[in-house]
Amino acid sequence: MNAFLRAERLHKSFGGVRAVHDVSVDVPQGSIFALIGPNGAGKSTLLNLLSGIYQPDSGFLQLKEANLVGLPAHARVRLGIARTFQKIRLFKQLTLLENVLAGFHIHQDLPLWKCFLPGATGRFRDEAMELLSFVGLGNRATDRAGALPYGQQRMLEIARALATRPKLFMLDEPAAGLNAAEVGFLLKRLENINKERNVTVVVVEHNMDLVMNVAQRVLVMDHGLRLVEGTPREVQANPRVIEAYLGGEFAA
Repeated sequence: MNAFLRAERLHKSFGGVRAVHDVSVDVPQGSIFALIGPNGAGKSTLLNLLSGIYQPDSGFLQLKEANLVGLPAHARVRLGIARTFQKIRLFKQLTLLENVLAGFHIHQDLPLWKCFLPGATGRFRDEAMELLSFVGLGNRATDRAGALPYGQQRMLEIARALATRPKLFMLDEPAAGLNAAEVGFLLKRLENINKERNVTVVVVEHNMDLVMNVAQRVLVMDHGLRLVEGTPREVQANPRVIEAYLGGEFAA
């Protein structure tokens, strides 16, 4: 598979803290690519560099033919990059449907606030309802987002991100706080997003069962450095990874 997203020798420091140091990565087009490592390893910082929340101190970053260095996050969304966050960021006073409709604003020449005016996003209503059904929330479209249980709020954030119609979808610890049934549902949604919707997926995750079952490639980071990259089988067989992160082998 060809590299869809390419990062070369990315560096990012905050004061005297070296969060990402000399990290290069190629994300194959059509893949599910996972970033793992302990807290403080630099995973979320790397994701923030890839999505445009942060700009690198040095290094190169490219999506297909487009140079991403210097582009802010909102400009990257228009190139087909979407993401979710560790801390859920919803419009909690709005309905589920209104939250998803907000994601369609990039397909219109309107400022975000005008998307909440009556009729502004009406032509996207059917697609928004399909996305809510896709994440298991089709029967709660008129409920207030803040009233949802935590796991369903995570699903709503995924639906809203998909409303931008991404080509590259990044998720920062989407399984955090989910129970086993919700993790299983999330795994199936990620597979569908990847295979049926033809979206390349990058996921930062601590849930190793999810990672080993859904990812085709895995990058392990430690103290801002690239430690190991390979297939799930290669990673789970690597002694450094087993000792430092997994604590033992997972079933293949």
